[in-house]
Amino acid sequence: MKLIFLILILPIFLASSETSLAGGKETLVDISGVAVVVDEVSATARADGLLEPGVKALVVSKLEKANIPLLEDGEWYSAFGGAYLLVEIIASKYESGASYAVFIDLELHQTVVLFGKKLGRNITTAAPTWSTGKLLSCPADGLKTCVEASVGELTDMFIKDYIEVNSAKNAK
Repeated sequence: MKLIFLILILPIFLASSETSLAGGKETLVDISGVAVVVDEVSATARADGLLEPGVKALVVSKLEKANIPLLEDGEWYSAFGGAYLLVEIIASKYESGASYAVFIDLELHQTVVLFGKKLGRNITTAAPTWSTGKLLSCPADGLKTCVEASVGELTDMFIKDYIEVNSAKNAK
């Protein structure tokens, strides 16, 4: 679904170079900890130097420096107030091989409860409650640097929102 979205909007956004969106910061209050999950990138992007462990280490480092509590991948669900920050990177290499169209999506997933009157029970599941994204073009020989710089910017947006809403809560 996201790949189709990328293909349909790519010409529009690349003409404007890059864009980013953010939302849902009010849901960041009282998060007890965050796990970081990086989705698998394409084999082509890995061959050009973009590796999931490097992206994860970057995000983890920024969260640590901001004193945001970290959780292991599997413990976020059982920790009260736990969440995970999902980093998705869709990198599609142009036919020329000189550059990539890249969509980066950063989403915070939290446990939510769906109230089901007709179901006769409530359903607990994970859902994105905060997200931001960026669409950009990166040179193939600088893919890692280009993507990590943008992931860093998006992570900084998360940190800013997290600190803003939790500082405001603690000031009351």
